[in-house]
Amino acid sequence: MNTETIVRLLVNSGITVRGADSSYVYIEDPSCILRGFETFVGYAWTIITIVTGVLIFGWGVSRIRGAANDFFTNMRNLIIMFAALSMAGPIINVIWGGDLFARGCNTISVPMDKLNELLEARNKKLKNASGDLYENLEIYDSGAGNVDPVSIQ
Repeated sequence: MNTETIVRLLVNSGITVRGADSSYVYIEDPSCILRGFETFVGYAWTIITIVTGVLIFGWGVSRIRGAANDFFTNMRNLIIMFAALSMAGPIINVIWGGDLFARGCNTISVPMDKLNELLEARNKKLKNASGDLYENLEIYDSGAGNVDPVSIQ
């Protein structure tokens, strides 16, 4: 199978592909916890932005209805909140000593011939020594008492 098809199949199955050439496919370690954390931070940022929009809308409605609150104090608090959230990533990267998400996950190089061998194996019919892999199996429930076993073919 060609490289583009293999990369497409890997991406469609949820594996992050870093690159590919004629002899290797470079994938990100699927067990990398940092990538999951980065995804969570992205979703959390979206949710915080939506909640903030709802709060600003509610604050605007309360201002229209005559609430006596300070516009500049509310905007200052929002700016401080978003500044702290925006600076969390760069601060962690400065403490860590580089881009935490970029270097925290390992890259695995998988040989292209092994991938092709796996893809070809899925089309082969499995057999045992006597022929077909599937045999007559007798399945019974030992807790049901004296019941005849059922033969499955």
